[in-house]
Amino acid sequence: MIFFPLPFLTAFFLIYILLHLSRYVGRGLPTLVLITIAAYALQSVLLGLHWGLGTIPPNVIISFANILPPLTWLALNQMAGRIDYKKRLLVVAGIVLLLVALNTAFALGYTSQLDLIAIANYTIFGAHLMWLGSRRDLDWFSSRPLNAILPIQRAFLIAATLLIISACVDALVMADIQMNDSQISSALIGYSNLTLLVILSFVFLRSGTNTSFKATSARVVAPVSDDQISAQDILDRLDAEMSENHLYRSESLTLDQIARRIRIPYRQVSVAVNSVRAMNIPQYVNSFRIQDACRILEETDTPVTEIVFEVGFTTKSNFNREFHRVTGFTPSAWRARARSRNVPQRAPQATGKSGKKNHFHSDQTA
Repeated sequence: MIFFPLPFLTAFFLIYILLHLSRYVGRGLPTLVLITIAAYALQSVLLGLHWGLGTIPPNVIISFANILPPLTWLALNQMAGRIDYKKRLLVVAGIVLLLVALNTAFALGYTSQLDLIAIANYTIFGAHLMWLGSRRDLDWFSSRPLNAILPIQRAFLIAATLLIISACVDALVMADIQMNDSQISSALIGYSNLTLLVILSFVFLRSGTNTSFKATSARVVAPVSDDQISAQDILDRLDAEMSENHLYRSESLTLDQIARRIRIPYRQVSVAVNSVRAMNIPQYVNSFRIQDACRILEETDTPVTEIVFEVGFTTKSNFNREFHRVTGFTPSAWRARARSRNVPQRAPQATGKSGKKNHFHSDQTA
């Protein structure tokens, strides 16, 4: 019977994801993200060789495993636009020093301490990514396309979860080696890779190509800070900009661009939308996109595939999901319903937490 370690299957799937994402390298996706995915694929190969065939030295496994958490942290923060060149150099220098320290400790025989370092490494970086991904403010996404904000947040949370799971698996393997003479370590590694494979498959198949990595350019008009302006006044300005100038139709629209158009600091814009409309910025923008889509569906025979891009969405799957969330119908059902009554159907309106009328229903807050 042919022996095929499960980590190899994980590696093949990661390589497939790597090839898929390589299309976005020239469209805003940092090369470091691809390097990180390639590193995880290589680690899976090394684990398969180590636990299946026993041909990889332990210090190589330990060293390679310990660079993945900081590399993941660096790649995600670069993708979110939160880290500059100097900080990247500092993190890379830290990784090099960590490798030197780990191999020195291994040469001196401190192997048990190395396991504890790996567990702490995965836990610390995983916890920090979890904290960053769960933050409710959008300050650090102000220059990112709104279509990319939620996928990036999910990437932070998923990466954090995987790092914390890895820390737990490492702790169990260390306990098994010390207390049970490594009786179940191979099984633990196999099941953890199976879990990773299931999570990656679910995320990849669910997300498809929803994430937009298109680079954006900001307007040169500087925002004017006015602490006295009310949240409702900000919304009035924003509503007018959306309705009159159709700002939402830009698929690469960012919070920073919105703030510059109405000359209000982006933090105040985000807070105003959340407090008055009880929704976050992407939901607010998508409400206008869906409203426009409803109008086009009612008044024209334009195919849905063309409407998707005309109103500012980047993928049909994201458009369909938002359309159903907002209206409760599919686009084709909305068009058929409107025409069966021979009158245009008004896009649904709802009242937010504050009692103010929203353009659309929203079941989430920023």
